[in-house]
Amino acid sequence: MEFTIRPYTEKDREEVRGICERSSAHRVRTEQRRLFLRKMQCDYYLDCEPEHCFVASDGEKLVGCILCSSDCELFARRYLDKYIPKLKEYSKVQAFLARGEVLHYSEHANFFPAHFRLFVLPECRRQGVGTALTERLCAHLSDLHIKGILAFAPRKSEAAPALAKKCGFSALRDKGDTIPWGMDL
Repeated sequence: MEFTIRPYTEKDREEVRGICERSSAHRVRTEQRRLFLRKMQCDYYLDCEPEHCFVASDGEKLVGCILCSSDCELFARRYLDKYIPKLKEYSKVQAFLARGEVLHYSEHANFFPAHFRLFVLPECRRQGVGTALTERLCAHLSDLHIKGILAFAPRKSEAAPALAKKCGFSALRDKGDTIPWGMDL
């Protein structure tokens, strides 16, 4: 498959949100869950730091995206203040879990101030899309003199550790259901 990587633009918003939903490890069975997932995994990055987001296109449609915050501490403050209350409207339990996830990013902020979320459509995986998006983001952050980047991968994922290692990330301290991966830039 041929694809190009380019910066995210506002016109990509709904398509990016759809990619996040379709490629998420979380099951989406209801409209409420769909909206929750989009708010939890996408909206902060698209609203607050779109300049650090990139998309992969096959020429007709988007096939993947990488959403990034360049400052985990600022991300945590903003997310806890603005996005957690929105998530509580859908599910107090899920909002509580999201809050814990946000705090995990802050734990590593001294060494890895940036973090990202990577989404590739299931039918487009294992074709270099995730690697190309990750490499583009890392080059972008390096140009901005960001010293390190972090990502969390589900323990049950087979592809995430392989991609992380391929791109130069190292596994950090174990976090139960997820594994943090960090890389100096």
